[in-house]
Amino acid sequence: MGKISLDERLKREKEKLHRLVEEAINNGIPIIQDEAVMTQNRKVDALVVRLQKELGHHMRRK
Repeated sequence: MGKISLDERLKREKEKLHRLVEEAINNGIPIIQDEAVMTQNRKVDALVVRLQKELGHHMRRK
């Protein structure tokens, strides 16, 4: 299996987060109280930070 880009990984994880949020809303669960949503949100946040660092590093090298 090939390496997926950070952009693609972020896209997939954001889609998963959106599905979890939708599911929580449909089940009447406050998003902040849904551990699966919060865990996925932290995962997306970490990927965003990583992407920002990579982009910043790339821009400084120019």
